[in-house]
Amino acid sequence: MSIYMLYAIILLFILRNIKVFIGYALLAVLLAIPYFLLCWYVKNEEKRKLLQAGLDEIDRMDGIHFEQYLGALFTVNGYTVQYTPATGDYGADLLLRKENRTIAVQAKRYNSAVGVKAVQEVSGAKGYYRTDEAWVITNNTFTKNACNCAERLNVRLIDRSDLIKLIAESKAITQAHEKPRPV
Repeated sequence: MSIYMLYAIILLFILRNIKVFIGYALLAVLLAIPYFLLCWYVKNEEKRKLLQAGLDEIDRMDGIHFEQYLGALFTVNGYTVQYTPATGDYGADLLLRKENRTIAVQAKRYNSAVGVKAVQEVSGAKGYYRTDEAWVITNNTFTKNACNCAERLNVRLIDRSDLIKLIAESKAITQAHEKPRPV
């Protein structure tokens, strides 16, 4: 009951001082706009810089930066990207959504071929996150056993050459958006 009385007192105060309240609310909004614009700019600038990375830079990235790179890459290609927790991710690093499709992605930035374990993990993530597809993406290649397992479990494997194609496509999309339109 006392919460309602407190609410009534606050409401009465606001009504008596409505001009002051509107002034403060307007000031808060005006101060918030530059902040949100700056946050948006910084976020887009980080994605732009990330997408400019070449294969040599990708090969030097740690796993987290590789996941962020892939997230930026798929965002440019029209996907909505959700990152899973760094630990306890149930076998997926990214969840991609586009149209009515959802995809669990296991990202492997490796110095050697990716094995069966990554395929098994993302296959489990497909069930856990209830996605339509499961992919493993690497900057390297896959072992023969990983390829056999992926075929059986219906997991798409994206190796270095496929990654190069994705990068080229996203750069073409980015350049098309950055070109000035004729008047």
